[in-house]
Amino acid sequence: MLKPERMIRSVNSHRNQTLPSEFGLLCWNVHKQNLLPHFNRYLGELLERYSIDLIALQEVKINPDAVSICEKFHFSLAPNMKFFAHMYGVLNGSLVPEKGAFSLLSIHQESMIRTHKSAIFSYYPLHNGGMLLLVNLHAINFHTSKVYHREIETVFEKIHHHQGAMIVTGDFNSWNHKRMDILLKLAERMHLSAVAMEHEHLIKSFMKYKLDHIFYRGVKLIEHTVIDVKRCSDHNALYARFGSI
Repeated sequence: MLKPERMIRSVNSHRNQTLPSEFGLLCWNVHKQNLLPHFNRYLGELLERYSIDLIALQEVKINPDAVSICEKFHFSLAPNMKFFAHMYGVLNGSLVPEKGAFSLLSIHQESMIRTHKSAIFSYYPLHNGGMLLLVNLHAINFHTSKVYHREIETVFEKIHHHQGAMIVTGDFNSWNHKRMDILLKLAERMHLSAVAMEHEHLIKSFMKYKLDHIFYRGVKLIEHTVIDVKRCSDHNALYARFGSI
């Protein structure tokens, strides 16, 4: 396993230059299943059914020389691992042009498999003239709460300067009280609100603690739910619809 050195991008032509006044977000840990034919068919159905404009995926698997995912979407992938011909990481995708992106690898490596975790930060123009920052991360797992605090804090340090609308989402591996407390306090410091999902019992959990979350500020929450997609991944997908303020 090698540590990748670059982001992977795919740029498609776009009909719209800004996000619509209301836009849908799908957050999903796809468990490295996205190259399977049945997965892409099902993902396409979800994107149409829920009118998705933004996607934030974790544990994505791609071949950089033969990229095939969400054909209508521009996307950027922040890899955390390269294994033979494939790269793995977190991916942000959109139906509008991305105005900038950067990535971050975790300071620490996972203790058992010696891989870093990654986060991606993407900027998208809003209907009202503002700029939305979408942060998508897969948080460190097999480490102490002290290490977890430092890793999550480092992500938030990268975005504290952004004054506008923001969505922070992903698989936070928040599987105990200490981790949840760390996450919620850091989100509160950034004036981020947590989306309290409908059907939250469907969210991937460990010891009753939810792993996947969506936090937001500077946009209006319109609707939200958890989509049962267990036939494709060990995580269900989070859906939220937002509006410009």
